[in-house]
Amino acid sequence: MNKVYLALLVVVVVGSGAYFYLGMQKSSATDTEMAVPEEKKESPTEAMKENEDTKSSKTFEVSAANFSYDVKEIKVKQGDKVKIVFTNKEGFHDWVIDEFSARTKQLAADKSETIEFVANKKGTFEYYCSVGSHRAMGMKGSLVVE
Repeated sequence: MNKVYLALLVVVVVGSGAYFYLGMQKSSATDTEMAVPEEKKESPTEAMKENEDTKSSKTFEVSAANFSYDVKEIKVKQGDKVKIVFTNKEGFHDWVIDEFSARTKQLAADKSETIEFVANKKGTFEYYCSVGSHRAMGMKGSLVVE
């Protein structure tokens, strides 16, 4: 009889663990999806067009794939608030620009993160992926602040 209770207890514990584990996985995926704002995002070309209503704030969508970003150059004006909506399409990547202390988390495929910073210095600054040797393999681009 004790073996029956022990077997039943093991089944309940294992089943509960599996239920909570799967629930956490689903919750984590939902949290990531909700982290991406629902507001309208401009493509790099649209964001670079002069628009008097949004002149001081620029949003850019940047996607990463293995060893490349889809946006190689971002242009803004000094003082602009810059919003980067970073999406990793494949592999494991991040988006970093040292001069503005701006960086995303290192993200797995199909994950996104949004960061913001103020472009308060003029010049050309390199953004890059800090994972392994990705930067050396060409995973970088330029932020031009005029």
